[in-house]
Amino acid sequence: MKKNKRLIIIGLIILALIGGFFIIRARNSRNTTENTTQKKRLSLPTNVISIEERPYLAIRPLADGRNIKIYVELLKKSANTIEYSIDYQTGTLVQGADGEMNASPLPAIAEIFFGSCSAGGACTYHEDVKGGSLLTSYLGGDEPYALKSDWKYIDNLDKKTAHSSKDAKFQIDGKNLGQQRFIIIFNTPGYPTGLPGTIASELYSLETSASLTGQAELTIRANEEGELKIAAWNGSEWTTYEGEIDGKMITATVDLAQLYTVIK
Repeated sequence: MKKNKRLIIIGLIILALIGGFFIIRARNSRNTTENTTQKKRLSLPTNVISIEERPYLAIRPLADGRNIKIYVELLKKSANTIEYSIDYQTGTLVQGADGEMNASPLPAIAEIFFGSCSAGGACTYHEDVKGGSLLTSYLGGDEPYALKSDWKYIDNLDKKTAHSSKDAKFQIDGKNLGQQRFIIIFNTPGYPTGLPGTIASELYSLETSASLTGQAELTIRANEEGELKIAAWNGSEWTTYEGEIDGKMITATVDLAQLYTVIK
């Protein structure tokens, strides 16, 4: 009888250890930043507000290849707090981070680390990052709203000059892109003010780990046919480019810039 009791106790201890392992693993499967809030997050419908009202965001890679930064550059609808949840594929797994930013002053910036660190300071880096999605929620203004869109992370070790967005509707090829080690193409939800026309496609943010100059051949698929142009934002002003139109596709030689879209 005593032997059976000992076996039962040993079995319970083993189960407890296994359960603790999986709890710790589940907690560590999602990286959280210093600004992560512990309160229950408000669940909002995404991409409901019009594109004209949406903020302009960028995701920029750092030169170390281990971090990226989220920038909220411009708000068109009021908010006091910006909550974010970013997911990304690393190999066959999906990792992510959650956090919170103050909406003032702008730009609001959050840094995301591709990895996890123990309490003792030992860090494990995530490899083969492909990109994923970014959800942002805007709270404390006249009305809460949320936006979600995709981003693609490119570790350009092979020095390729041609790259595309996650939805493949944005195709760019430029010699100077081959000199960039890390590139992010992001379906940013909004755009800066002063767009010189009516928007007719998705918006594509192009960010690199080093300064970017030169020209490239760019093809974007518009949402509709018509008299189309490509508009590019270089950080301070818009420039438009005439191009060759084939149905909903427009191709033009453009200066390398931070943001592109098609306008009518």
